[in-house]
Parts: sequence; structure tokens; C-alpha cells
Amino acid sequence: MANAVLEKGGCAIPPGPRGRPGPPGARGPPGPRGIPGLPGMEGIPGPSVKCPCNRMSAFTVKLSGQLPSPSKPVPFTEVLYNAQKDLQEDTGVFTCRVPGNYHFLFDVDLHHCKVTVQLMRDKSSVLEKHQVSTKEPRNLSGMLTLPLSVGEKVWLEAEVEAEKPEQARVTIYFSGFLT
Repeated sequence: MANAVLEKGGCAIPPGPRGRPGPPGARGPPGPRGIPGLPGMEGIPGPSVKCPCNRMSAFTVKLSGQLPSPSKPVPFTEVLYNAQKDLQEDTGVFTCRVPGNYHFLFDVDLHHCKVTVQLMRDKSSVLEKHQVSTKEPRNLSGMLTLPLSVGEKVWLEAEVEAEKPEQARVTIYFSGFLT
């Protein structure tokens, strides 16, 4: 009789009912870290957003031969690059469609004339340069970075003066791009 308990008189009696549980003991130390669980279910796709990082705007045009009319946008004779079509090729006017900072530059080769070039922004001159060439060919260049908003316009105006217009030669390059 393994469960028998001896009383004072030496009699063996069976054990009584089980007692109530005692109060909880002190918390033991943490156990070792378990193994990682299985991956969760794939979530639903988020909204599709067109990335603005591929926005581009750039052009390079050239005028050679004919002399431009003063106080009007220079009408360029050759388009070297205008993939986004932000420069209106028949007028020489750039219209901003992607807002941001734009870098504009012009380069002018002249011979036997006086040239004044203005970079215009919405009918206001933002940069003006002058150069005179009598016997030797000369070069004139300028560059400027402008913050532009959608719809703003930028163009070049050039005034050419020559004592002998048949000898005057002018070549103008005009470029712009979003930085």
C-alpha cells in the first residue's frame, strides 16, 4: 500500500480528496528563443503611382545663315534635340510642362557684326550679353539656372547690327534642360 498514511494508532487509511491549488510561485527565468515562424500571407497590392523621377525636358537648337529680327524670339533653323517637344520649333519658344529648376545656355559665333542676346522669361529679360566682331570672329555665351512653373515661357532674342550685312555671319546655339 503505497498510498497509505500511518496515523497515531498505526492504522493505515486511504488518502483524502485533493486539496485546492496553492498561490502561484515566483516567475522563473525566460526560456531560450524559439525558432522563427513561417512567412505570413502576401498582402494586397498598394495603389499604383507614376514615378516622377523619369520626368525629362531638354532641347538644343541652332540658327545659322539668316540674321534674326530684333525684339522677337529667335526662329531656329535646325533642331539638334527636342524629344519632349517642349520647345515650339517654329517659334523658338520653350514652354515649361514639368516644374523645376532649368539650366539654359546659349553660345553665339559672330563675324563682322555687333550682337546683343537676351534670355527672356515671360517677356522679361533675365540675362543680356553683348559682343562686337570687326575683323576677327568672336564668341559670346551665357548661362543661367531658373526655377520654372508649368506654363512659363523662355526664349532668346538677338539683335544683330552690321555695317555690311552681306559680310555678317552669326551662328546661335540655344539649349535648356531640367536639372
